[in-house]
Amino acid sequence: MVEKDLGFLLKRHNFRETSVIASIYTSRFGKITGILKGFYTQKKEFSSTLSVGSLNEFIFYPKKREIWLVSFVDLIKDYSFLRSDFNRAKICMRVIELVERTMQSWDANSAVFELLRQSFSGLEEERKVFHIFLIKFLTLSGFKPQLDRCILCHQALGERVFFSVSKGGLVCADCTGLAHDLRRISRETLASLLYIQNNDFSKVYRLTPTFACEEEIAYILREFIQYHLDFDIQSH
Repeated sequence: MVEKDLGFLLKRHNFRETSVIASIYTSRFGKITGILKGFYTQKKEFSSTLSVGSLNEFIFYPKKREIWLVSFVDLIKDYSFLRSDFNRAKICMRVIELVERTMQSWDANSAVFELLRQSFSGLEEERKVFHIFLIKFLTLSGFKPQLDRCILCHQALGERVFFSVSKGGLVCADCTGLAHDLRRISRETLASLLYIQNNDFSKVYRLTPTFACEEEIAYILREFIQYHLDFDIQSH
């Protein structure tokens, strides 16, 4: 059966002399691997340059095997601003690499696809979206840290709260003796994390956290993702 879907190009490499094998995150099928036979022969069916991060429309043939045949690609948006802004391009690549490494093939998640679209649109408008993306991606992909109650006793949190990377969430003051890697975080940081986690992407731009709050959020995300996903969000 032939299918048509939108997808973000996550990764590509040449196959033989004329073809390309690409990792694509699609709206309805999740992450797929496709082969574009004759991509370099200037076939009219391939109108996109397939730049990493670009949004395209694909026609392909879903199979039980690992690699699907892609017969048509049409560029929807290439986010050309990324080629002239190193910092935003770097953020884009970290986003793409995290999705490519973390998401399993054929595990459809339209919310993750929409998060990618919103994040790249936010980058184009020069908004700070990286931490927003990370918090929401962890939530949507099933890796979110527990932030609404103590991860050890499951009781409500008091005024003093601590984050444990290894436990994967917040620890209340009464349970501090049960975890060794605790870092106390402010109520402002906790409120910001919960607001981003629980509200629409467009709403979280209203937040204006202090520098100290941003530093705490950066620490939590960096250490949590490194420990649980084995991915360094700061590399390169």
